Amino acid sequence: MKQFLLIAGCLFSLVALGQKEVVSAYNANKDGNYREAATYIEQAILIEKAAIKDKVWRYRGEIYLNISSDSTISIEYPQALRTAMESYLKAKDLDIKSRYTDEIRLGLAQVQTKANNTGIKNYVAEAFDQAGSSFDLAAEVARNFEMIDTMAVYNAALCYEKADLTDLAIERYLDCAAIQYQVPNVFLFVSTLYRNTGKDEAALKILQDARVDYPREQSLIIEELNIYLTNKDFERAKTNLELAAKQDPTNEILWFSLGSVLDNIGMTEDAIVAYKKAIDVNSDYFDANYNLGALYFNKAVNGINEANEMWKPRMSRTEASEQKKLEEDSKAMFVTAKPFLESAFAADNKDVETIRSLKDIYARTGEDDKFIQMNNLLKSFQ
Repeated sequence: MKQFLLIAGCLFSLVALGQKEVVSAYNANKDGNYREAATYIEQAILIEKAAIKDKVWRYRGEIYLNISSDSTISIEYPQALRTAMESYLKAKDLDIKSRYTDEIRLGLAQVQTKANNTGIKNYVAEAFDQAGSSFDLAAEVARNFEMIDTMAVYNAALCYEKADLTDLAIERYLDCAAIQYQVPNVFLFVSTLYRNTGKDEAALKILQDARVDYPREQSLIIEELNIYLTNKDFERAKTNLELAAKQDPTNEILWFSLGSVLDNIGMTEDAIVAYKKAIDVNSDYFDANYNLGALYFNKAVNGINEANEMWKPRMSRTEASEQKKLEEDSKAMFVTAKPFLESAFAADNKDVETIRSLKDIYARTGEDDKFIQMNNLLKSFQ
């Protein structure tokens, strides 16, 4: 009853001003005739005396909020929620004595909730561009109260990406980065979007800028490395990683990445040095131990294969000596690989390739118990 008396007082004031359109809008809204209410309220805001009243704009916000929730007419007013938000914000500006702050905040909170729910509904319906717009609106409402709706910003980015609205998706992901939400992953998302549109240099810049704040984030380094390798730009990859590793010599990920590049371009000895530096920094680093062990293992296999190819029914003493030395060196290389692969296994005892390599080495070195252990592990994964 108290609320009714307050509204009645408002209506009396408006009638006194001769603003019958506002009264008609109020009554139509109360009766659920939202289309009619919208017509009257739009007429009202064209009247100078009504347009300067915060109450009129609060009514307008409520009317369009109701329209957005009425499935029978909401399709006629696709911007109903935005109109509601703008109306409440106008009311906030005109309410210089802050008499209706709570009512306005409540209205805006309802707009924000409705916008998020509409975004979810549109996402499920795969109307991704509309979903993105709804989430944008929810985030905009929050910003007007110096708040951040992080989920709305992130959801908008996801929707725009699915809608193939790449520029908007990138913009929203960078908004996420600015508010420290879903970092550093959002930098990877932006990089991927740039790469998908053939903008590899822009992708690299995003990753390099991100690494200033996240120098030890392996995913950023690996993504940058992948771009270089995809484009077969090995020299640039090598140069950039060498510089980065020298600037941050206790960053094992940089040394590992450099080792990977050197390994790929056949600079085996330099790759070994880089991998060992990564291991010196972090002896439990799986990737560096595995790659170094695999490098030695592959050298051993190649040596054995080469020795086998040297064999022929009649060999000179020199040829036989060379073949024997190659076989012995290759067997020694398996032994060299063993401790690094064992360290890799200690770091990750479920990596199949590590287990398979160790099984082969133990067979060659006659370590039967360890061979059986690796063999049983492999069987357990089948």
